Amino acid sequence: MGDFFREHRFRILICIIALIVGIMLYSVTQGGVGNGVLGTVLNPIRGAVNSIAEDSDSIIGRLTKGGEYQTEIDELKTENAELKKQLADYESTKQELAELKQFMGFKEANEHHTYSEPCTIIGYVANDPYHSFIINKGSDDGISIHDPVITGEGVVGVISSISANTATVETILSPDLSIGAISADNKYTGVIEGEILLAADCKTRMLYLDRDTKLNEGSLITTSSASGIFPQGYLIGTVESIESMDSGLSKYAVIEPAVDFESMTSVVAIIDYPGKGESHE
Repeated sequence: MGDFFREHRFRILICIIALIVGIMLYSVTQGGVGNGVLGTVLNPIRGAVNSIAEDSDSIIGRLTKGGEYQTEIDELKTENAELKKQLADYESTKQELAELKQFMGFKEANEHHTYSEPCTIIGYVANDPYHSFIINKGSDDGISIHDPVITGEGVVGVISSISANTATVETILSPDLSIGAISADNKYTGVIEGEILLAADCKTRMLYLDRDTKLNEGSLITTSSASGIFPQGYLIGTVESIESMDSGLSKYAVIEPAVDFESMTSVVAIIDYPGKGESHE
């Protein structure tokens, strides 16, 4: 409201009031003479005064209602934030249900394998370029070191360390993890071992292919039981390209994993299967 008193309209209003007072005094001293003239003069002035008064009321009204508007804005912001949270919760639940549905398909197809309950990813290992992460279940839930870890999409990695209630998963992007692999047509075998440059793009590689390998781009790669770490038949990924090793004596395949390491929220450990531990213990 202080701004109104500093505006030129306020100064004009003061001048008009002074003029009206002067005309009225003149009229009184002249014995009421000139009432018609006075009315003629005052009518447009009266209109201007009313207009300025209305502007003043509008300004005062806006100032008075400003607090109410701000309260409504704050309430709308709070409601919007709550709706966004509900949407995020819905999307998370939707993804978890989709993952669980895929897992149930795996479970039915592998009735001789024993699985843990779904494990939620609760954090990632700091400064690890190979996307190792921590889950919310451990030895108290029947999980052990070296247990294979999967999602409904395919192979993730193995349990590398464990406590009573949590465990760390080393992924197939790591060069420290070796998993026996075979093409879906059972013609070509190799070993899955990660490499740091490939891991930056969430990819891995299949080593020890012959120089004259006929393995093609787009071929599906699954686990074999050669390493004893994984049971056979779980999908690892797809061949993206075939490359020569630096020595030139063999080739390797760049593998696009079936699992999306950047979006998964839960995994399952295979805690028992026929032939478990025959090679790595």
